[in-house]
Amino acid sequence: MFGREARDDVIRTSLPCPILILTQHCLPASFSIDIKCLMALTQYESGQIVFQVSVPQTQEAPYHARRPHSKSRTGCLACKKRRIKCDEARPGCQRCQKRAIPCSYAPDRNPDRGNALASATSVNQLSGTAFTLSLRDMEGMVLQALETDMKWSSSPLKWTRNARSLSVVAFQHFVNSSTEIVRHPSLRRVMKTDMIRVAYASPYLMYTILAVGILHLNRMSPEGGERSLVESYFWQQAIHRYQTALCSSVTRDNVDALLSTCILMGVMSLCPERFAPTDSWVLTNRPEEMNWLCLQSGLRCIISLAGPYVSGSIWASAFKDTHEEESQIYGNEVQRGRTGLDNELADLCEIDDFTTKETSPYYNPLRVLSALMKLEKSARNADQCTTWAGRLEPNFLALLRQRDPPALLILAHWMGLMCHLSQWKPWIESRIRSECIAICMYLETSTDPRVLRSLRFPADACGYRMLTS
Repeated sequence: MFGREARDDVIRTSLPCPILILTQHCLPASFSIDIKCLMALTQYESGQIVFQVSVPQTQEAPYHARRPHSKSRTGCLACKKRRIKCDEARPGCQRCQKRAIPCSYAPDRNPDRGNALASATSVNQLSGTAFTLSLRDMEGMVLQALETDMKWSSSPLKWTRNARSLSVVAFQHFVNSSTEIVRHPSLRRVMKTDMIRVAYASPYLMYTILAVGILHLNRMSPEGGERSLVESYFWQQAIHRYQTALCSSVTRDNVDALLSTCILMGVMSLCPERFAPTDSWVLTNRPEEMNWLCLQSGLRCIISLAGPYVSGSIWASAFKDTHEEESQIYGNEVQRGRTGLDNELADLCEIDDFTTKETSPYYNPLRVLSALMKLEKSARNADQCTTWAGRLEPNFLALLRQRDPPALLILAHWMGLMCHLSQWKPWIESRIRSECIAICMYLETSTDPRVLRSLRFPADACGYRMLTS
């Protein structure tokens, strides 16, 4: 257990070469196609690249017994496979509806047409709620989004009736139940409407939504079996596709999907299926086990990369609302010295009347936490308190990796605060309470009486009985 190699990289991957993305064949990166005939890439179908080859015309045109007909080049995959005409109705054609089978389309190579389709879907079918659709239509739209992913197309889970049904159940549960945990109305509204529209055109966001939905369902009513297997598969594909997306530049076209996925991705690390205090990095001395905390700062990184695109994203209005609320909470706080800070913690962190966030890595985390501790315990304020972990800077995270006592105490106080808010944030019970207990277990052997005194609040909040009490 202690021989595992430390891995500090949370999200690190190399972009696969285009051949590996477009085909299922394991071709080397240097592999090239050299055909003297003129070729034009026309469409992508069933995991293969279909080429149209221009062949020199003969003197006599070949005889075709078939009568003239219009050929559908953008029909659904099922009709293409059967070589029959498709009416191209969205989200499902009439032939697939009559046969009661899922109807899905290959990725559209015309981005304008894809954006128009997504907009039409948003206006005509997704206004207000995503569940005005029938179950068959909903399943078709979810599977259509996943069809753009080669992994799903080749996965045996795709052909499992229960797995396909679970994708719809997970999707429904996310919109109807998981989003209700988010108490801020602006954020919740985006998650229920615009984010769903974006997911239909973004496989990694759709995988993340399905993973969060089924994770929430599994934690509420553990079942195991195929449902746990499907949860693992959805998370695996969400992470893989998200990593690949992060290797490319942030643009106006992908900023909504990247921001939405980042907001949801931290849920996985906060809600492990089984977690005990002895699994914490504090007691195991495995720094990679702290990566769950580093992930919470991901949104700040994406926003910094997105730059001017954020103002035009689906999250712009919600971010503005939350920023105004934060200004009311932190705007009047003193940016220098000990005023408003816990005296014991300020002493441990060696903060004096001239200390600022530039001169001490402890100052900003403690200052923000002190402001949160003064808020009334409520559902709305619970959302605000949750954001503290996403504000941590690399220098403070480095102290936590070293199990620095003052840094651990500040973190433990935030965890204790979240334990008091668990009635509005039930996910606290999955990890945060156990991590808080682990810090108490680690620090209770300290010989510094200031550490022991400062440890009383988090210990009482998480329910840990200290040896010295």
